Amino acid sequence: MNVSQLGVHSNLSAYLQRKTRLNNQVAVMCFWIGFIYVFFVYAHYPELAIYPALLFVISALVLALNFVGYLQLARFINSFQMITLATLFHASILQQSEPLLVPFFCTQLAMTMIPWVLYDWREKSTMIISLVICYGLVASQQLLNKAIEVPVDVTFFRESYLTPMTYFCAAFIQVACILWIKAERPQKEEASDDKVLESSQEKVLS
Repeated sequence: MNVSQLGVHSNLSAYLQRKTRLNNQVAVMCFWIGFIYVFFVYAHYPELAIYPALLFVISALVLALNFVGYLQLARFINSFQMITLATLFHASILQQSEPLLVPFFCTQLAMTMIPWVLYDWREKSTMIISLVICYGLVASQQLLNKAIEVPVDVTFFRESYLTPMTYFCAAFIQVACILWIKAERPQKEEASDDKVLESSQEKVLS
């Protein structure tokens, strides 16, 4: 079974077919990042393994939602789920007096590109909401660091293989998003999709 085709049916507009495929591809990326990270995090920070585990589970849920036809809800959740969990992980691993983890913050910045992949200005209302959530989480990182306190030692993260691994993850996410955006080519048949988009946006925002 081609996972990228989950929820893609001929009765959908060309635009929604294209965005649903992209949503599946982003969900698969998040799924594997969560799956891989849960083992490394559990080995050193078992208290924080819940965050990559949730990324793994929610990504699978997004694919399931696409499969059963909740395409707009799946895309909306997927647009900010990874950065939400990453921000909470970052806040949990740091103690109040400690500076940000630069590689992890770079990863969060890369994640803000996901809404640009899943939406364009034909769905500007939903896209703006998603972007506000993403950039709001990045901007509130220091406040969350003070609000969330988990007694763990971040020294290992700063000095071990987890730092270059996280830089690689940031680069991978950014390159993947750039390639997805660059590959976007509006099709002629999408010109008549406005009414479909308006209807679907009303459902996800209601």
